[in-house]
Amino acid sequence: MKIRIPLIFGLFAALLTLVEAAEPKKSGKPQPDVTFFNGKDLTGWSTSEMKYWSVKDGAIVGHSAVNVPKNEFIWADGKVLDFYLTVDVKLTPDNRNAGIQFRSKKANASGQAVGYQADVGAGVWGKLYHEHGRGKLDWNNNAAGAVKPGEWNRYEILTVGHKIWTAINGKLCVAIEDPKGELSGKISFQIHGGPAQTVLYRNPTLIHNPKIALEKQTEAQLLAALQKKVEAPKPAPKKPISTPLPHWTRLITAVDPGSQGEAWAKPAFDHGKWKTMKVPGHFQNAGLPGHDGVVWFRKTIELSAAQAKSKAILNLGQIDDMDVTWVNGKRVGGYENPGHHYTVRKYSVPAGLLKTGKNTIAVRVMDHGAPGGIAGKPEQLFFKLGKDTVSLANLWHFAPGANLNALNKHAALAEHALLRPLTKPTAPIPAFANGFTLKGNQSIFIVGGANAAECQRYGYLETLLASANPGKQLHVRNMAWAADTIYTQQRPRNFFATNNPSYGEKDRRPAMAADVLFVWFGQMESLEGPVRLDDFTKTYIEILTQFASYTGRLVLVTPVPCEDPLDLGLKVKGRNAALAKYALAIRQIARDRNLPLVDLFAVLSGKSVTSDGLLLSEKGHQLAAQAFANQLGFSSKLSANAEPLRQAILKKNALWKQYWFPSNWAFLYGNRQQTASSRSHLNGSYRWFPEEIQSILPELKQLENAITKEAARARQ
Repeated sequence: MKIRIPLIFGLFAALLTLVEAAEPKKSGKPQPDVTFFNGKDLTGWSTSEMKYWSVKDGAIVGHSAVNVPKNEFIWADGKVLDFYLTVDVKLTPDNRNAGIQFRSKKANASGQAVGYQADVGAGVWGKLYHEHGRGKLDWNNNAAGAVKPGEWNRYEILTVGHKIWTAINGKLCVAIEDPKGELSGKISFQIHGGPAQTVLYRNPTLIHNPKIALEKQTEAQLLAALQKKVEAPKPAPKKPISTPLPHWTRLITAVDPGSQGEAWAKPAFDHGKWKTMKVPGHFQNAGLPGHDGVVWFRKTIELSAAQAKSKAILNLGQIDDMDVTWVNGKRVGGYENPGHHYTVRKYSVPAGLLKTGKNTIAVRVMDHGAPGGIAGKPEQLFFKLGKDTVSLANLWHFAPGANLNALNKHAALAEHALLRPLTKPTAPIPAFANGFTLKGNQSIFIVGGANAAECQRYGYLETLLASANPGKQLHVRNMAWAADTIYTQQRPRNFFATNNPSYGEKDRRPAMAADVLFVWFGQMESLEGPVRLDDFTKTYIEILTQFASYTGRLVLVTPVPCEDPLDLGLKVKGRNAALAKYALAIRQIARDRNLPLVDLFAVLSGKSVTSDGLLLSEKGHQLAAQAFANQLGFSSKLSANAEPLRQAILKKNALWKQYWFPSNWAFLYGNRQQTASSRSHLNGSYRWFPEEIQSILPELKQLENAITKEAARARQ
């Protein structure tokens, strides 16, 4: 016993020390944290991906030589209340992004953060952000003159109650009072998702219960600087029960079987044959592996007469990603727009809706990627009925609805991205009367996949069109993308959409009127073989019908044959057999709709025209342009004076591509719309990407005037 007592006492004392370190208490005396970082290794720190983190020369290093798929954080152990943190930060290259999280917590198992972030990086140094929460809090430019790009910069962060100050190299950046913010949490350092980068956090030093002072600012100065105050929230007006996103709502309503007449939400619906799943949890891990899309959940509970009459709040915790919720067949809430996978669902139930005995809860969950489901914590799932709490955790009945492929397929039929940049005329432009002809100035748009997109790289088709139509100004706009198919056209952040994206700003580029459309699909679609030929034909006709509501002047183009120019052993015969069937389908559609046709498959077969088997070489594009001319009825020959014309067209095409397919669309309407894209070479002032994009339009006009002049010379 004499031996055990001191051992037990020692263990208790050690445990007490750990608890105190994890939950520092506010004592009024500054307390340097000697355990925060030892300067040698990552003892006391944790991360979900250790491969990005190391310690070198007294610095915590976040580094990757390749693209980082997502934001990564390394977390200091223990929660922090009021604190003062100093750390030297160096980011290379400086145009990357990083940050210091404080009063934060882990959002999920992958280590993502929720809470305050002191930003690091060009254009955001010194700014205060609320990661995965309220977004921008203090978005000033106070650090602009203090930061040394690519060098060490001393960061100070001071928090006392709801008051927050930051400084960089002694320059005060943030001074706010935020009554809505967290008062405690963890500290972590970030390496941002994106290209190769290195961020170093050197000599981080932490003091608990600090004085109100920074290295170059006194208490009086800091309190006087609290000019910006985040006001305490006013009583919010009653929120609508849903925040609908028409896109998903429309698709689900059209395709999902349970949503037809809200059949699976009705109390009378029999879900007895459905499987059961333990909730909360992700449905991909509990009976639906690989399923993305709609899943329905139903649960029946028994209520007493007193409970049924009580004020009722339905709590469902976090739902990944979107939901609509019904009680006894009446919709009580929902989040139908993406980005709410961390939002805790809490829905009021109207008085009189509940009844004595059986009551049915139905939840339609929509997940558009990765794990999905009612995915919070068990203690978050309950019915609050007056003073009673009825747990909803444990078994729910579930059944899959429409999967993501079905929804996307319907989206392709319902609203092609190709239509978004086009101005819809009061009446459609009539079809060609006597075959392909161009009368007066014309806007010619090209849509399609990789070969359609690549034809602007060489300019032969446009050169022949321009030289065959001297005196006419042809506005040729190549809108093809390499990944486009007749089914799906990917566009970041709803490119050219009329609505605002989920974050950022509305696309300011004006819609464009189209006179003629070259429709060049079928290459990539044929790789799925004849088994999907009917789908291809149906979807192709659908999009032509949509195009025809804009202009009837459509020119159909068949895909090109497949080759094996590198002797890789490609199954050329089988692929060309499938391509032949797709080309035949396009020929038939052209005949049925009396539309001009350019049959590249027939003309280019056996002529060695590709660089890799699928993509046309320069020679291939030259021959394809001649096929366009021969089959549409204009000259396929170029004069000796045509090369200056082609070079002018190539300059225009490069400028148009930057407008239509900008190198960094995030600056245009993504999450960097508040950051200048560059500095002027004339006076060093900031230049803003949306305005730079708009400046392309007059340059395009100048180049097209030059093309018109060169086209006249090419005919001489």
